[in-house]
Amino acid sequence: MEPTKQQEAILNYTGNSVVIATPGSGKTFILSHMIKANLTCLSEHQGLIAISYTNKASNELRNRSLSNGENPLSSFFGTIDRFYISEIIIPFGKHIFGIPKKDFEVITIDKLPKEDQNNFSWFNRDLTLDKLTSENIDILGYYFKKGIVLLETTGVFANYIFDNSLACQKYLKARYRYLYIDEYQDSGYAQHDLFLKISKLGITSVAVGDLNQSIYAFSGKSSKYLDELNKSENFKSFTLSKNHRCHSSIINYSNYFLNTNTNLLETEENNVGFFRIEGNEISISKWIDQNIDALINEFKISKKNKIALLVRGERTGNILNDNLTIPHKYSTTNELDSNLNIWSGIFSNLLFFVHDTKIRFIEVVEAFKLYDSFKKKELETLNKRKKELIQEFNSSSFNSSKLVQCFIKIAEIIAPNSKSQESIDLLNRVVSNTSLLETYKPAADDEVQIMTLHKSKGLEFELVLHLDLYKWILPNEYNEDPAQDINLHYVGITRAIKACILISSTCRTRIRDGKAEQLDGADSPFIWNNDIEKLRRFSCKGEVKDE
Repeated sequence: MEPTKQQEAILNYTGNSVVIATPGSGKTFILSHMIKANLTCLSEHQGLIAISYTNKASNELRNRSLSNGENPLSSFFGTIDRFYISEIIIPFGKHIFGIPKKDFEVITIDKLPKEDQNNFSWFNRDLTLDKLTSENIDILGYYFKKGIVLLETTGVFANYIFDNSLACQKYLKARYRYLYIDEYQDSGYAQHDLFLKISKLGITSVAVGDLNQSIYAFSGKSSKYLDELNKSENFKSFTLSKNHRCHSSIINYSNYFLNTNTNLLETEENNVGFFRIEGNEISISKWIDQNIDALINEFKISKKNKIALLVRGERTGNILNDNLTIPHKYSTTNELDSNLNIWSGIFSNLLFFVHDTKIRFIEVVEAFKLYDSFKKKELETLNKRKKELIQEFNSSSFNSSKLVQCFIKIAEIIAPNSKSQESIDLLNRVVSNTSLLETYKPAADDEVQIMTLHKSKGLEFELVLHLDLYKWILPNEYNEDPAQDINLHYVGITRAIKACILISSTCRTRIRDGKAEQLDGADSPFIWNNDIEKLRRFSCKGEVKDE
């Protein structure tokens, strides 16, 4: 793939920059090529920092950046929370608070005993460093010395340690030459604050994001930080505006949804449509069952796993999962995946490895420790443990206890000082639950994929069926920040490459006190605002009725 003029300008610039990248504009292509170029001019002891929003996105960026056998050297690829913990809090918190009494574990505040939870009544996600009192710091230090890092506090805690540890600043400056943060529109205050501080160390810093894809305000994230960088004199601003992924009619529709004054592209066909199904979400499931083959033929979809059914929340996802008769995979996130203990990350990656032959064992290992840093005997043992794991997992007499022991033996080699009983307990929960274990399998060629709009971010599909387009659901008119729902709808539309079908129904299901009740399924205003229907191929009722 040859870079465009917009992409070339970014690749040729060597200073601090911010890149505003629209969906399908080649953002990951640019990032991976910049990283490839950086790695060729670094010493063995140096590296770069590449922050992605999710572990999955981080693994993809790492694999694409090292696709030609590039040496990652001393680079860090991972999420911001893992960076806070592994590169700042654990190694340099010891300089300020002393040596912990045991190996570290990362837990959420609600996992503490009730009396201990009261110690954090002062904490909230909007807490800034200047509001951190000496008493608050003492509390964080107290738990640090007990070997406990509280997940919610990692951002402000890492910033405090950075400011108060000259050794930390010298270490980052000596080891890293470049810093990349993707999905910057979903930054919180702590990440933004640390990004600016690292930049001031002389480390070339690059932020990449899209102001129209900010969808995590509920967890304290905001696009305002990306906007600040975009207007800053200290960062050169670039734009990747051309969508190379979506059909031109999808580009027109999504851009018009955001701005009715947008310039529309010429297109010979329109691949955006809307169906209102008679009945409720169960009726939608029946409609999908009946019409999926016709849609595949109409839009020339290559495989069923290139089709995504996107929902606002797990309520609708569960209904589809329970009622669809066509093969499907429901993508959810469990506690093991979201847990930040190092052993949890190893276990999660190993589960993906044993389920997917396309994942290499070295990719699992190097997410936590460079392969070349292991001694010869350790590598021999790792290889032996890998074979034992594969054999046990594929055994006809599946034994969950033996399988867990295989995972533990590998984790003990990769990260011997990070043992976590919580991680082991979460792993036991997964391997003893067939439905949880199935979530690690990649979607088969004949399985359509069900996932939330939030989970779909960063992914792409040939055909998207976008559900939950009801008044009060999307947009949620109680939402204090309506821009979040506008962005969420935009994200859903722009996941589609060939076609996007918007779906509502005449009724919708609400669960209250454990009971299902049927409400009027009034269309979302997103369906009709600003005469947007003129950009759709069709707007009509489906044929299915609820039984």
